Amino acid sequence: MSTGNEKRQRKRATRTRRASSTPSRTEPAFPGDNEPTDVAAREHYRREKARRAERVRPPEHPLEQARRAYHALLAADAERAKGGRPKKNVPPTKEQPSPAEESNGARDDE
Repeated sequence: MSTGNEKRQRKRATRTRRASSTPSRTEPAFPGDNEPTDVAAREHYRREKARRAERVRPPEHPLEQARRAYHALLAADAERAKGGRPKKNVPPTKEQPSPAEESNGARDDE
């Protein structure tokens, strides 16, 4: 019967650790830029991005309306956000002389 005063035995892990680390790969994880498919994909991306940048949507288009609203939201947030922790709003206390200073001040006047 246990009284609860004894130290509890630590349970052993159910999983065993690997004896060695994973073998390193000799080839890189991502192929280089000199593969023909990669170069073609990058060129297609550049052409498509340039084509979309030249296209102008009318102002009543929903995406243009959303873009304007988003930029207005960012501008409003940038105006009020100064960053950092706000300072405490503690009312300034008036310097009141301590009772000892009051009595000393009264004696000096006499």
